[in-house]
Amino acid sequence: MKISSHGLECEMHLSQPDNEGWMRTNIQIKATAFEGDYVCTVHKDEWKELVQVLRHLEASVGKDVEVSWENMEANIRFQFRLHKHGTLEGQYKFSPVNFSFGPNLTGAFEADQTFLQGWVRSAQQVLENAP
Repeated sequence: MKISSHGLECEMHLSQPDNEGWMRTNIQIKATAFEGDYVCTVHKDEWKELVQVLRHLEASVGKDVEVSWENMEANIRFQFRLHKHGTLEGQYKFSPVNFSFGPNLTGAFEADQTFLQGWVRSAQQVLENAP
């Protein structure tokens, strides 16, 4: 999945789920004055929740909406604020260590409503490739 915006370029490459539903996730991040990557795990059900959050945002274009998503082990967190005029503001937190004990990268990004369709399609594709 790729989130591309003004202020954040994030690619998440997920493996096939194991027999318990966990997907090894390689995260590559480019933000202002930072570039890095790390590996964590995301459960398939958590990823389904992210897809639902993004679909909710896409369905809410024209309204003021605020939603967030975080995986269970607190390695990835997104907060999205969609304004009724189409501006999308986001905040992120990335942490390679479970439950945020250790280094964190936090920041903000902006996009407009036209980015949402690509984000939804990209996130959904992960599920389609993970039976």
